[in-house]
Amino acid sequence: MPNIPVGSGLAAQLVTKDETTYGVAASLTSGVDSFEFDSDTLELKKTAVTGAGLAAGKVYERTKRRVVTNYDVTGDIVMDCPTRNLGFWLRYMIGDFTETPTQIGSTGIYKTVFQPKSTQFGHSFTVQKGVPAVDTATVEPVTYVGCKLSGWSLATSVGAIAKLTLNIDARNELAGGMDADPLNASLPALATFATPTTGLGTSVFHFREATLFSGGTPALNTGIVSLTGATALGNVKDITVGQTFTYDTSRLFIGSSGFKSEQVENGYRKPTGSFTIEWLSSMAMYNAYAADTTTSLQLTFTGPTVSTSNYLLDIIIPNIKLEGESGKVAGPQVVTQQVNFTGYDDEATTPLQVTYQSEDTTF
Repeated sequence: MPNIPVGSGLAAQLVTKDETTYGVAASLTSGVDSFEFDSDTLELKKTAVTGAGLAAGKVYERTKRRVVTNYDVTGDIVMDCPTRNLGFWLRYMIGDFTETPTQIGSTGIYKTVFQPKSTQFGHSFTVQKGVPAVDTATVEPVTYVGCKLSGWSLATSVGAIAKLTLNIDARNELAGGMDADPLNASLPALATFATPTTGLGTSVFHFREATLFSGGTPALNTGIVSLTGATALGNVKDITVGQTFTYDTSRLFIGSSGFKSEQVENGYRKPTGSFTIEWLSSMAMYNAYAADTTTSLQLTFTGPTVSTSNYLLDIIIPNIKLEGESGKVAGPQVVTQQVNFTGYDDEATTPLQVTYQSEDTTF
């Protein structure tokens, strides 16, 4: 069925592409990754300053003394966690741009294992969203350049599709008459949106596919982390896992026309998350929290089977500390416990590992 023009968010689109040069819009005429999404909050923010200029009874601030000194762009993209094209985001989510998909045997499934590496030195991307105009149903291109992920989270709960939230920090928004950026002399046209047309297309990971493991002993085998003896947790109501990056986002200099240079990491990365579990007689989560015991966490989504292999999204944080909580009786309902956790580096394995399996042969 052809796409139907409509002057609402139903006609919106989202595409991405790696940048060759930081802050310079990637060519969006081909080779883009297209994503179905729920919402976004990306926006240009300007810093405007008005000079005082005391002048013989002038009691209002004057237009000619107002100037814009610099620009910034931040915001989130929220989407159902897709089974296809996810490798584009995983590279930025983990900071691993060296891995490529490897076919599992002779199946149609390809596997990639991501572990933390550098997010600098050419690792930025362009995002373009198509924003439908209500008066003409024209989809207007709004393009974001110099993008990096400042954080992300993946969450699911009973009866829900897994939701991926991407926190983005960018250099500039290119739209309408916004052409003051010296790195971007022209505004990119609207890119062509194209979803995968083979295999499972744009299917999504969801709650019924998820299993949460805890405990066990992390070990490296040929550079890959696995957990031995981990236990699948029962009675889990929801789970959120993610990571934040700390960047210097104020790298503004004279001669840069008010736009920042590439964001540089200047603080520790922090894997975090939480899950809600019913209060159980073993009190395993409480004991680990109270004693500040180091444990491990693994969240696995096992998707549909292709040939003899599965779509898969597997997140391992080998060393975590639990931040809470004690059991609280809030009323007659079943008692639950919210368990917050933070990931650390044990200096022997890796602080975070994500394994992704799909029919994608490249990212």
